[in-house]
Amino acid sequence: MRTFLAAAGVFLLTAVSGTACTPAMATAGAGAATGVLVVNGVPHVNPHGCYPAGGFLVSLVNNTDRTAYVYPTPGCAGQYEGWVQPGGRAQMNGASVSID
Repeated sequence: MRTFLAAAGVFLLTAVSGTACTPAMATAGAGAATGVLVVNGVPHVNPHGCYPAGGFLVSLVNNTDRTAYVYPTPGCAGQYEGWVQPGGRAQMNGASVSID
């Protein structure tokens, strides 16, 4: 009897743990990069869209799976002037950063 209850407890724990972990694994929205993008010291987890640089100099650390693009104007308007590949870092002139 004790063996059965112990086995049932392990099964129940596994089933509950598996169910509880599923939503956490699917937190990144469709189209979001996976990882962390750091713009002027501010980390953005699973980033997507446009982020302000807070000035005209961008310090960028791209620990995501997508390329980040640096724009000379706020709001990621116009043509980008630089980019940082996944795993890269750079410091350059720019007012906003986009990643999709």
